[in-house]
Parts: sequence; C-alpha cells; structure tokens
Amino acid sequence: MIESSDNWGMIGHEWAVEFLRRSIAGKRLAHAYLIGGPEGVGKALLALRLAQALNCERSALDPCLRCRACQRIERGNHPDVRIAGMATQAAGAKSDDAARQKELKIDTVREWQRDMMLKPYEGRRRVFILHDAEKLNESASNAMLKTLEEPPPYATIVLVAHTVGSLLPTIVSRCQLLRLRPLPRAQVAAALREKRNLAAGDAELLAAWSGGRIGWALRMVDTPDELAARRDQLAELLALADQPLATRLRWAEEQAKAYRAGDQTAVFETLDLWQSWWRDVLLTAAGCPQAVVHIDRRDELVAAAAQHTVPDLHAFVSGIALAAQRLRDNVNPQLALEGVALAIPERRTPQSRK
Repeated sequence: MIESSDNWGMIGHEWAVEFLRRSIAGKRLAHAYLIGGPEGVGKALLALRLAQALNCERSALDPCLRCRACQRIERGNHPDVRIAGMATQAAGAKSDDAARQKELKIDTVREWQRDMMLKPYEGRRRVFILHDAEKLNESASNAMLKTLEEPPPYATIVLVAHTVGSLLPTIVSRCQLLRLRPLPRAQVAAALREKRNLAAGDAELLAAWSGGRIGWALRMVDTPDELAARRDQLAELLALADQPLATRLRWAEEQAKAYRAGDQTAVFETLDLWQSWWRDVLLTAAGCPQAVVHIDRRDELVAAAAQHTVPDLHAFVSGIALAAQRLRDNVNPQLALEGVALAIPERRTPQSRK
C-alpha cells in the first residue's frame, strides 16, 4: 500500500482519506459519495480534497495542492468541479428571497443535471459537490435520485450533509457513505498549537469548546471577534435565568423573529451553545466534571450544579434538544422557543436541599 505522508492536508479523519486513496488506487471509485457529520468537522474540505485528488496534474492518487488544477479547485474556479448548496442558491436570488430560503430547490439540481451532461473540459473527471444535501426539498430529492440512478461514467457526485438521516433512504443507499466524527480533544489542541501557534492553555480551551470540530476551532482562531461574541452570548443566555418572565418571552420573540427572517443557523447555534452549558452543569452534578466543555468556568459549573437537581437538569437539556427538533419540523418558532425560555430550571434554596 502506498503511504500518504500528509493525509491530503487534512487534520484527522485518516481512515476516510485512506479509504478514498485505496478506492482511487484500485480503480473502485464510487459514482457517488455522501459525507456526513457535524458542522465544522471537515466534510467540505474532504469533498474538496477528493476533487483535487481526481484531477491533480502531478499525481494520480494524492492531491499535491500546488499544481494549477489543485489551486483552481481550491479557489472554486476549475471548469470540471462544480460546487453548489444553500450559499450558491442564495447568491442567485434577490436579497429578500435569499434570506428566507430554508431548502434546496429543484432548480439547483436541474442546473447540475444539465451541466453533468458535459464531458470533462481539462481534468480527468468531473466532480459535483452539493453542500447542505439534508435540505433538499421533495422535488429536488426526487430529481437527485434520478441523477444518482443514471450518472455519466466520467462524473463523481459528492453530497455533503450535516444530518444524513434527513435524506431519503433511497438517496443514501445509492451513495458510498462516509460519516466523519468529531476528533479527540487532544488532537484538536495539538493541531491548534501546530497550525496556529496557540499557547497550550488557549489551544486546550478552544479544543474543548469545539466539541471535536476542527474546522470550527480554526475558524474561531481566525475570527477573534466571533469568539468574543460567543462569550458575550453565553453570558446573556445565563443571565436569562435571573430575568423576569416578560424578559424571557421577549428573548424568545426576538429569536423567533430572526428565525423567520432566514437566520436559522444563528438560532440553532444559540440553542446549541445554551445546551452545552446546561449539559456541563448536568455532567458536573452527576459527578463527571472531566467531560465538561466550558473548562474555563469550572467554579461556576460547580456552583450551578449545587443549585439544581439532576432530574431537573436532564429535563432542561432534553427540552432544548426538543425545541431544536421542533424547529426543524416546522413548528411555530415562537412557541418552540417560548417553551424553552419558560422551562429554565429554578434554583433550589438551601432549605429545599435538606
């Protein structure tokens, strides 16, 4: 077996890179791949690296990342590599319509299908990458299914999805599935020290916050303002527990308004951040402090754990997850978010702990 020393320029997911390398070397390339996993875990980069490996001018197995083809694919202007998703769909729409888009439409898939009829222009293979595949609507899913059933021999289709379970089972069954999982915390921290020269303490903290999502961690290093905003947002969420009912309901209303305006991703990230804190409180209360994410606030976690019961904490963590699922199921966003705001567990008084 030919060894790859640089893992295609990826951090982690060695098994996925080696699987694809063996497929290319053995001429067993699948006509379609489905790369699934949490946001920021490395799915988009793996899809791009596969496209580069299939069209690299210096190697028939590994992308050199330096030749003209690899560079053009990296920049997104190679004629034989087409990338689509919610971002490209929104770019082709009016600003108001773009903000309200929640799903991938059939026109996006049909444009793919038309382009797929063209043979490679300058590369060895044509590669079609579709991000946000879990957002394909019903008609787009059916069109995609037809494409997967009759792909041209010179094309490789790569679907990228945060939640594989949201796709039609018939689509999943026609793809080679690669599930990328979060990386170990120590591996993320080591990569941050090596790639971004972070101090050990800062790298460990960011690795903990990332939940194993190396792409998210690297983005936070490059965008310190976004990282600061995350700290401020957590402080605001924690302050809700001490706010009157009217303030909590106003928060829910503001979040629902943002959701309806098309900023669904930000709302889901808010819920995820809030849930991560309360999960840490639950872990601390249950005697598992070594697993917490907010390692810079251990004293606060201990104090919060002492003020709540494990059943109450578990119920609220589950309630946040349920609210997120209801949003995905198109439940009224204000009702879903109000339910969370009203369910914040009450602190136990010293008398109630006896």
